[in-house]
Amino acid sequence: MGTWGTLCASRWDLSDAHVLCRHLGCGFAETVPKGGHFGRGTGPVWSDSFHCDGSEAHLDQCPVAVLGASLCSHENDAAVICSGLARPMSLRLVGGGSRCDGRLEIFWHGTWGRVLDDHWDLEEARVVCRQLHCGEVEAAYIPPRAQRGMGPVWLHGVQCAGHEASLSLCSTSLPKATGIMEDVGAVCRGEQHCTSHRHSSGQAGSL
Repeated sequence: MGTWGTLCASRWDLSDAHVLCRHLGCGFAETVPKGGHFGRGTGPVWSDSFHCDGSEAHLDQCPVAVLGASLCSHENDAAVICSGLARPMSLRLVGGGSRCDGRLEIFWHGTWGRVLDDHWDLEEARVVCRQLHCGEVEAAYIPPRAQRGMGPVWLHGVQCAGHEASLSLCSTSLPKATGIMEDVGAVCRGEQHCTSHRHSSGQAGSL
């Protein structure tokens, strides 16, 4: 018979918390407060250490180090604050000839930010085109250096099967310090079905 307990906060980080928020359907991990932030828990304090990279669908997919008896007390219980579903993000394509082609940006924390990737392809771009009601995907591309975004990086490592209704249903990761990933873009074929104006007008689709 299973037992509810808490997790020791000593090895709990933002990537682990991001996976938990996704698993619970609560958006993204915004912060990982210090241990005991929400008060003392009850039951055992588990010392197992998760090693998530942030892209997993749930914690069961993360490597786990079983450390045996915990030296933590309930004053150091792990905690997380998720973004929740009350503040959905939106996405847009900027810098192209219409709102249906360009560099991908998402809106989070009141600011448009960048999406970086190193394996961006047609499956991910297809989901973007579908979400923006821009018809079928024509191309997925990496914008040239001169067209890179200047805002904050909100997501990286997006992995879609291609059939998802929105980008939020794909596997995504929070940004990490890396010089490998680059901005991503998409060209959709259905531009004739889109409102004709420049991307800077802020036309967007909710995740």
